[in-house]
Amino acid sequence: MDKDNDVGEFSISKNVRKKLKNKKSLKKALSEGVTPQEILEFSEETMNKFYGAACKLFENKRYSDAANAFLFLVTLNSYHYDYWLGLGAATQRCGDYEAAIDAYEMAAICHLESPEPYFHLAKCLFAMHDRDSALQAIDLAIEYSEGRSDYIEVHKQALAAKALLLKEK
Repeated sequence: MDKDNDVGEFSISKNVRKKLKNKKSLKKALSEGVTPQEILEFSEETMNKFYGAACKLFENKRYSDAANAFLFLVTLNSYHYDYWLGLGAATQRCGDYEAAIDAYEMAAICHLESPEPYFHLAKCLFAMHDRDSALQAIDLAIEYSEGRSDYIEVHKQALAAKALLLKEK
């Protein structure tokens, strides 16, 4: 079989299928914070392949498909920052600003000190004509990017966006 077409790592084993039938055990695991990724026994390597495919859909401007792929990823592991950020970006490109806001808020929860979700959140809020909330989100992006060498560009863009928002008031 062609290595590129081998889907073995994406299939669900008999053991996992058996565990999925035990609803009581499944509910207990989920209530204890076990992710569906862990229940389905998908490795980080497999998840990275799913993520790579979602990113490729986004890069090819297939935003609705990308949104579905990122939704699949956050369903498997809701603790992963990049999955939420990807879902936010894809739904934003689809014009679904409310869904994008939800995704960016979840990304912010996953990585509290990152300015990126707030910066993108501000764009969605502005697109929805909520200038005051957009300014609050921009202020958070500025605060969390202040003095951080890994977010210099976000900081510059956030300052420029704030200046534009204040100018338009």
